[in-house]
Order: sequence, then structure tokens, then C-alpha cells
Amino acid sequence: MILLCLAGEQPIPNLLPARHLQPAQTLIAHTELDASKKSARRLANLMGHSRLFSIGEGYQIPRILEALRCELGEPQDEVVVNITGGTKPMALAAFELARQRRYSLVYYQTEGPRGRDQKSMLYRYRFDEQGDLHLERNYPCELPALITLDDYLRAHLDGYHYKPQPTAGKALEDAVAQALKPHVDEIKQSVVPDGVKDQVEIDLLARCGNQVGIFEIKTGGEGSGKKAVDQLTTIAAREYLGTYAARFMVTQSSMEDRYKALASALRVTVIELKEYRPGKPLSQNDTRHLLDIVSSILPIRRSNV
Repeated sequence: MILLCLAGEQPIPNLLPARHLQPAQTLIAHTELDASKKSARRLANLMGHSRLFSIGEGYQIPRILEALRCELGEPQDEVVVNITGGTKPMALAAFELARQRRYSLVYYQTEGPRGRDQKSMLYRYRFDEQGDLHLERNYPCELPALITLDDYLRAHLDGYHYKPQPTAGKALEDAVAQALKPHVDEIKQSVVPDGVKDQVEIDLLARCGNQVGIFEIKTGGEGSGKKAVDQLTTIAAREYLGTYAARFMVTQSSMEDRYKALASALRVTVIELKEYRPGKPLSQNDTRHLLDIVSSILPIRRSNV
């Protein structure tokens, strides 16, 4: 099987179907924009057996269609076209190519419920001899967990490293991580993207299936106000770590209402752990409060906590 993908701003809708379908080769189309080329290169590194090619400017449908035709040639293998990524003209051109040649189409659902009700749904279509489009049997299907946190980070970043900061907040980060660990699939702490001179640190990431949560963790004071919200929204911006990451602001002290309103407007969920004491594990009440809020957004495993 050959899988044709369209590189766009968000890599996950290309990566998950490729992991599910396991093609013998993946062709990744990108534009001449740096963001598109970088996204394509990161995807190729994660997929293996991939070939990148440019369709030039990403808005002229006839030119894009011709570029896709030339790159594919006349393959003998089955071809599947993922129309989820790229610009809308790229998707239209890819759809037209699939219609003309009777290739299968897949689409990864990017709309719909967010949070714990969000599912990794893949649709697959085929054209019949008359050119009519049909949803294939057993689709849509929900994809199982197909990525790790390392995959997620490398899909969005050119690289990353670990650099724990010796701050008072590190003990709280560790306590939050310890409380979450039995209920999620994976956790990473103190992650610093390469190339930012350690100016940006991700305190904690948690993965549940294919969903990821990003946590900014502060002990309180000035650092838990607007500055902390800004830090979180910067690192979790759609251009940086994508649209599929949930955002959490964890603080030991109460956050002012004006900052809570700002956080809510920016889709940041605030979690106040008021019983926390430095150097101690989270109390039973704080643990329950943390899990109650996180479980409303991510599909974490719950026990009798």
C-alpha cells in the first residue's frame, strides 16, 4: 500500500492514520512554506519508508493535481489518500485525484467533542465503478493508542531535552506527577524544546491513549497569574504543540478571578491544590480534586480515590 499525505499545520491527523494503516511507503506532499516543509520532515522521521515532495504554492488546484499525478506516476500497489491535512485546495486536488483513479480515501476526524469524549475516529471511503463514493465497511473506526509522548513532541518540535529547574515549584510538580501516574499511560517532566535557550519549559505532560495534557505548575504568588497563563498558552499554541493538547494550570494558592477568566477564555483549565505542603505528597482531598478535574477533560483511569 502507498499512503499519500498532505503536510499541514497539524501533524497528528497524518501520523495516526499512517500508524494504523502501516503502508509500505508514505508520500508526503508539502508546500514551499517553511512550516509545511518542517512538518513534512518531522512526519517522515516518525513514519519511516517516506518520500517528501513539493507541490509548490498550495492554493492552485490544477497545479497541485498535476504535481500529485507526477509524483505518484502509475503505481501498481494500492493507493490510499489521506485528505485531512494541507490546505483546502490541496485536499480538493487530492480528492479529485482519488476520484479519477478510484483510490481509497481516509479522513481523520478533527471536529466534534473535545476532552474526555474526544475519540480518534478514522473514516475510509471508496469509489465504485460509476464514480459514486461509499463509506467502507467497519468504518468509521476508533483508533487505539498509536503514539507515545516522544512521538507527539517530535511531531511538533525539531527536538527537545530535559532540564529540571531547582525551584520551589519542582516539589509540587513531582507531587502532581506522582498523583497522576497510576491513572495515565505516560508522563514526562521538565521538557525543554530545542532552540529556545531554555526560555520555555514544559513542567509536565501526560498522555491518555492518543490524547495529551500539558500542565503548567506553580506554587503561587505572581508566577501563578497572567504570566503563567501566557507561558502555558505559548507552549501549547496550535503552531507549537498543536490543537490536540489539553491545557492545565495547577497552582497551590487561589488564583484571582480575573486570571481565571483569562484562563477560561484561552481554554486553560485551572486546578487549585490548596492543601499542598512543600515536600509532601498531595493530600487525599487534593488528589481527588486533581483527578476529578483532569478526568473531565482527559480519559484517565479512575480508582477509588
